Amino acid sequence: MIKKALLALLLIAALAIIAINFFNNRESADEMTETAPQDQAAAPGLAQGEEAPDFSLTDQNGEAVQLSDYRGKKVILNFWATWCPPCRAEMPHMQQFHENNEGGDVEILAVNLTAQDNGDEAINSFIDEFGLTFSMPMDKTGSTAQAYQIRTVPTTYILNTRGEIEQKIVGPMDEQIMKDQTDNID
Repeated sequence: MIKKALLALLLIAALAIIAINFFNNRESADEMTETAPQDQAAAPGLAQGEEAPDFSLTDQNGEAVQLSDYRGKKVILNFWATWCPPCRAEMPHMQQFHENNEGGDVEILAVNLTAQDNGDEAINSFIDEFGLTFSMPMDKTGSTAQAYQIRTVPTTYILNTRGEIEQKIVGPMDEQIMKDQTDNID
């Protein structure tokens, strides 16, 4: 009888410990869920309506590209890599958009994540394969990708004529999405 009572007491204690641990872990998970958006919140300059962080890079033709030089134009600021299948899928659409808007008020800056890519030969081959003629700044150090918190490619920021972020798009775009995103901003 004492053995049964002791066994029952141990079983109740074990269940109590399991329940306490379960609820503590659940509260911790809830706290992490509640704070995750704050922890992952956009860095200064990355929230909608804020001025996009400026950068200076060299493009595929060896020309200096500074984002702030594009004030007065809408900018499709795209981040990509050659090894990224969705990037491959959207590049023909970007080229078509570029050709249909040449001389217009929208510029494409497609920043290559050079520090994470497969080398200059792969990048040049990619550009040639798709006949890309818009500006492709090369992020050789990864600092621009870091400033824009690029975790997934392609990622695109749509900037208005004041250099402010209007929209962030994670994933590939087609020409219609680019048109829709840039038609309705100033």
